[in-house]
Amino acid sequence: MVLRQIVVDVLKQVRLSHVAGGLAVMGVVQATTLWAMAQSYHWFFAEEEAKQRSFLERYGRPTQAQRMEAYTWMAPTYDSSVETLEKGIADHYRKHVFQDASGDILEVAVGTGRIFNFLRASEVRSFMGVDLNEAMLAEARKKLGDLPFEAKVILGDGHALPFPEKSFDTVIGSMCLCAMEDPGQALAEMLRVCRPHGKVLLVEPGVARFAPTRWAQRHLGLVPNPTHEWEYGYRGNYACQEH
Repeated sequence: MVLRQIVVDVLKQVRLSHVAGGLAVMGVVQATTLWAMAQSYHWFFAEEEAKQRSFLERYGRPTQAQRMEAYTWMAPTYDSSVETLEKGIADHYRKHVFQDASGDILEVAVGTGRIFNFLRASEVRSFMGVDLNEAMLAEARKKLGDLPFEAKVILGDGHALPFPEKSFDTVIGSMCLCAMEDPGQALAEMLRVCRPHGKVLLVEPGVARFAPTRWAQRHLGLVPNPTHEWEYGYRGNYACQEH
């Protein structure tokens, strides 16, 4: 009882200005910490960042053909290369988003078929996958025989899908728009081939919603990272922002 009374007496003496001042101090400390971490990051990776800038100044952004060459080179080992990286975040969102896919399903930029296991087989009437890279499709075709639903993958361009209007109940894309030359056109094509009252489900990379994290991503050059175009074939966040 005595301790409780002491706490009550202390709280009575605390003014709103004290609370506001404390919060302001905490904010300044956190901002300073983030700034110091960012400066340390740039100092530690200064040589690597200089190499990146020099490379981009010389070669600029890759063409679609060059990005397709990167995918062709990665295709045979693509799944094993990205499995660990995508387990934590990308696969979490795929499981959450694609469980709503149903009926006749189209996946744009199907790649090696990494989302097959995230579909609810009982909800799939048919599956069609489209990709612009034949080497990636060759890897996806190896998985078709084990699927519990009818599935097919074909060569095609997401900017001009080879299907009539209103052909599918669900159109999906995983790391899809970020790999497109014109994300706006690709999205318009998805909407064109989707049936009325159908669904377009997408999992895409981008900047964080939490403001301090988003600031850190941009200041550290993590998202968007223009070198990802050359290394992995996709354009991070800024390609979608341009459209």
